Amino acid sequence: MKNLIIIISVLLSISACTEHSSSNNNQTPVKATVLDSLSDNKITLELLPLSVQAQEDLKSFDDLQALRNLILTMQNSNAFYIQKYADSTDLAVGTLRENIPNDLNTNAISSRLTVLATETALLRHWSEKKMVTEEKLFEANTRLIKAYNSLVIQLNELSLAIPENIEKELLGED
Repeated sequence: MKNLIIIISVLLSISACTEHSSSNNNQTPVKATVLDSLSDNKITLELLPLSVQAQEDLKSFDDLQALRNLILTMQNSNAFYIQKYADSTDLAVGTLRENIPNDLNTNAISSRLTVLATETALLRHWSEKKMVTEEKLFEANTRLIKAYNSLVIQLNELSLAIPENIEKELLGED
């Protein structure tokens, strides 16, 4: 069984390499636009707000606040600044993942952080390319904002589902 898996993986990697090299030969050169720091172009996706309860619960979690501020900057930035702040965003997400409190260390939050880390790594990857286009950076930034919004939704749900509050509601206590 192991031999079969190894053979299949070798064949897949060979076919992927062959396909990649043949697709490179047929591509026309991509002309990158010069990224302008004065450009007015930016994405139009809005950030979701944290619920009042989540803000109260997370106000002392500085890593999340720093990430939110950086994501807000990324949302309002043009391609030049998206490229400039890609490394910082990746670092902020990594710091957040390392320092997450135990009460937030659930599977749902961890999976959202993993997706967010993947999107920041992809954005960093595109930002390091010499021939990157503005559209690629905007696309990667949009995916980053969507992943962050998914994290916010999960944090809002988690803050509303505090066991003590649910127990009080079920017992009819105030």
